[in-house]
Amino acid sequence: MSQSLKEVKIFIPEIPKEWTQRTRGGHTNIWNDQFFKNGLPEVRLDPPERGLYAERFDDGWYWVCGCNKCLGILGKYSYIVCYEHDRCETCGIHRSELKEAPWGMGSGWQCKPCHEAERATRKAEALAEARARGHSEDDCWRLDKVICPVCGSENSSEDMHESSEHEVECWVCDAEFLVEVEYEPKYTSRLKPESEVEFDEAQA
Repeated sequence: MSQSLKEVKIFIPEIPKEWTQRTRGGHTNIWNDQFFKNGLPEVRLDPPERGLYAERFDDGWYWVCGCNKCLGILGKYSYIVCYEHDRCETCGIHRSELKEAPWGMGSGWQCKPCHEAERATRKAEALAEARARGHSEDDCWRLDKVICPVCGSENSSEDMHESSEHEVECWVCDAEFLVEVEYEPKYTSRLKPESEVEFDEAQA
């Protein structure tokens, strides 16, 4: 296509404008997915170019740009990415040149070499900072967050819902450590609805 992708608007004659239920599977657009059970025929179409998706307007369905980078929307990964912008956010390598699966990130993806290099730098910095301030296990007692006893980085407590001991691997320095979860009970007392009536009568 000679025109800019963000300016593309191609009518889709195969799809009646009355159809409203469209889902996506990768770059494939699906109308009347069997999940909806609306009695209409299921139709699957791929856009004429990567980076486009189907959008409904008053007069029908059109292929329009869905690539945020083409549209100038920065900092947020778009579900639909054009061929040109399907690149590592750090080094710019194209997905077609990858030898290993990339890592997803908020604004797109990062190739494995860039991810590993960034992680190694973050680990070295955290360990150096921990040594400089004399960080140790003594700094990790009875806190409201999970702190690595080696590098001092905060780790997730998302899966720790019980008062017990959990095994954790630090996401920054890879140290393996134990986390003991303690919950302090709190008690709230209130009358049952029928008891409130009996209490009022007793006070009368």
